[in-house]
Amino acid sequence: MQPSRCCPFCAIAITLASAIAAAHVAPAVDDNNRYLKLTPLGDRVRIAYTVFFGEVPGATERKAIDANGDGQISEAEGHAFGVALAGKIAAGLDVTLDGMVRPIRWSAIDVGMGTPNVAAGAFSVDLVAYACFARPLGRHRIVVRDRFAIARPGETEARVEDSPDIEIVHARVGRLDDPMHDYILAGPGALEDGFDLELVAGDRAVVVPDADCPAIASSHAIPVLPIALAGAAGLAGASWILVRRRRKRA
Repeated sequence: MQPSRCCPFCAIAITLASAIAAAHVAPAVDDNNRYLKLTPLGDRVRIAYTVFFGEVPGATERKAIDANGDGQISEAEGHAFGVALAGKIAAGLDVTLDGMVRPIRWSAIDVGMGTPNVAAGAFSVDLVAYACFARPLGRHRIVVRDRFAIARPGETEARVEDSPDIEIVHARVGRLDDPMHDYILAGPGALEDGFDLELVAGDRAVVVPDADCPAIASSHAIPVLPIALAGAAGLAGASWILVRRRRKRA
């Protein structure tokens, strides 16, 4: 699927979107996993959200996606499913940037079926949105709370991706503070307490004014974006647990 609209930032967005799929682990059999990745830049935070449907629930969903019952999922059928799911996820996400609530508007919706065969199983839906700073560079804080009720919830991963000249002050999930900024959680309410990221964007951080962040005006040069893909105990009384820490991906 193509991004919903074209913009000068799309080349970077498409490159980074392909990195999401590359970072996926093997699908679960009975569960649906989700992944939230925050990439801080000089003028915004890129929000990448992925739902990875497992083999069994994926097979069930495929039957519903095949609207005309021909045994094959067309691009239009897959995209319609992705748009509907994206709306539900956006309604369940609360994004607060520098103390202000920001609505979610997806810039990319990508449905990765792997095969159009309805008889197949696992597949993924990748979404990308941007939370734009009122002013580029400097200190910023974003908190993302996820109340989307995913069916048959398995693991939830929340992590921060490296970015040029960005200092991470903290990246916490609730009271958990992993120095690797990478959390693997389990339970339906894994991110209800919020993924809390505070950062400082230096003078060489990426600033790219475009249709997604039109209010940003800057004379900063645009550097090359060499994005690198990247056990704590559960809290008493919480609706989720931290199950393990994953190695930072190279």
